[in-house]
This record gives sequence, C-alpha cells and structure tokens, in this order.
Amino acid sequence: MNKPLNRQISDPRVDKLLLQATGRTLEELIALSREDDTLKVLKTYRDWLALWEEATRDTKDRVIVTLDWRDTAWKWSNIKRVTYDLPNSRFTLKAFPKPTTIDRFEHNHFMKFMPFFPWENGWITFFDRSWYNRAWVEAAMWFCTQEEYDWFMQNVAQFEKEQIIEQWIKFIKVYLSVTKSTQKERLDLRKQRIRKRYKISPIDQQAQEKWNYYTLAKAKILELTDSKDAPWTVLDSNEKWLSAVEIIKAIINSNEEVSKIVWKKIDLTPDKWVVRTAKQELARMKKIWDFKNMKDDFHFRKLDESAEEELQEIRSNLVFVPQSYSYREKKMKKDA
Repeated sequence: MNKPLNRQISDPRVDKLLLQATGRTLEELIALSREDDTLKVLKTYRDWLALWEEATRDTKDRVIVTLDWRDTAWKWSNIKRVTYDLPNSRFTLKAFPKPTTIDRFEHNHFMKFMPFFPWENGWITFFDRSWYNRAWVEAAMWFCTQEEYDWFMQNVAQFEKEQIIEQWIKFIKVYLSVTKSTQKERLDLRKQRIRKRYKISPIDQQAQEKWNYYTLAKAKILELTDSKDAPWTVLDSNEKWLSAVEIIKAIINSNEEVSKIVWKKIDLTPDKWVVRTAKQELARMKKIWDFKNMKDDFHFRKLDESAEEELQEIRSNLVFVPQSYSYREKKMKKDA
C-alpha cells in the first residue's frame, strides 16, 4: 500500500469553485478519494478473512487480539471494520468498566479477562483495552499505586506465556498510535458532533494534558513487555481504514496453512508505512524527539490510612487459588 499522499497544490480559486459545487475543499475531496480507494482494499481483505474464518472450523485455531491505544486512536472503529463480515457466533468483543476494589488485587486484574478468552475451538476474542490498561491509562492518569504498577510489569510476561501461549492460543498484541495533533482534532470533532458526544469523558478531556505521561507509559511498555512469544505490533492509526487492513493481515498470517493460500491471491506483507515493531517504534520516537518532553516518572495514587486499612481487611479474607488464577473468600472454620 502506498504512502498516504499529502496535498501538493493550494489554489484559492479552485477551492472556491469546489466549495460552491460540492461544499468541500480540494483537500477534503482528496482525503475522501483516498478513503474510498482504501475502503475498496479493506473489503477485499474482509473477503479473505472470511476464508480464514471458514478454515478455523477445521484447524480449530483460537485467537486473541488486544487493542491498546491513546484516546481517539479508533480501536472500536477498527474492531467494527475487521469483524464486519464475521459471523457473531465466531467472535467475542469485550470491554471493561472501571475496575472494582477486588479487581485491583494482583492476579484478579488478569483473571477478569480470562473467562472471555477463546476457550472454544475456532473462536476469536477482541479486547477493547486489555490488561495493559493498568500500565497505560491507570499509570498515566495516576489511578494505580506504585505497588500495583510494579507487580503488573513484573508478572505480565508470565501471565501471557502461561495463560495464552502455552494454551495454544494465537496472540496478536496491537498498539494503535496517533499523533498529538490528530488526537486534538478528533477530540474537537467529538464535541462538535452530537452523535459522538457520548464518547466524551473526563479521561478524554485530560488526554492532551497528560500526553507526556502517556508517552512515558508507551515507552516503558514497548521496551519492557515486548517478547518473542508475545511481540507488540504498532499500527499508525492516523489514517482511516489502513490499520484495520493490517489487523486482518495479522489474523490471516496467524494460520500458516490459510496464509499460504491467501498469499497466492493478495499481498499479506505488513505495510511499512503503517506497521512497526516495538523496537522500530521506540527508534522512531527517539528520532522525532518524543522522549524530549516525556515525564521521568508517574505520579502514582497514594492511599490514605483508612483506604489502606479497608484494603488490608478485604485482603485478609481472601486466598489465592492458582487453578483459577484468582482470589476467593476463605472458608470459615465451623465452631467446635
């Protein structure tokens, strides 16, 4: 896929005529034309994703796709575009609200995701925000404690290895990347469009303000949690449709038998203008001075004395169960 085009010519007379005739400027028409061309490509890849879906009924592949991002990176839009032609009976989409106190306990942070893993053959699960939300949003927005963050970073690789890779589940770990200017433009559009206003939240409103904390979170995660078994795929989400095509390519490529067939018909090579590895993204961030204004550390959440006591009281009544990878209430001894 070619590199996205930039507007090369600006003629006020042409813009005026186009605005009168169509209500759109030359720049807007170029963007719409590019979107239309890319949508045609997306539809083609959707057709071949349908072949992958049919094949998984025989190969019994199970796949997890996680999408993590800064606000406005179009993770929900990408999921809709990818799953548009998939039968509802073959995939699951899961997003989670604000974690409860019990959710915050170490293993429980992972456990709440596990019931939605594709345990049945031939299933695919998309997570709209994954367990990495602790190290993205919670760390950048100062919602988690230092202990919660450190425990997560020390144990996430083992969790993915034991509960995903060793369970023979294919794992596609995606970070959707947007520029600060693109994010601002999309946040402004949300305020202007009535149908998009429901997406506005206090977290969204602080996205630009906390940009440098999110950059710190991104750098730490890409550097410390990228592995051979569970590598990060970084997608440029500034352009519509393009990242969705790359997600479809990654899903098809996860099945070697199907990808050999599809390769004969369409190109499944990752688009170098859209797809980057974790190392490539970190190098790019260094080159464009992303690290220059990045914060040195997070302002972690501090628990007051009463909150700490409440937490300890809850914890004292729980016991960790390795089989279920979670905590349960202790059984009370019967009176003699």
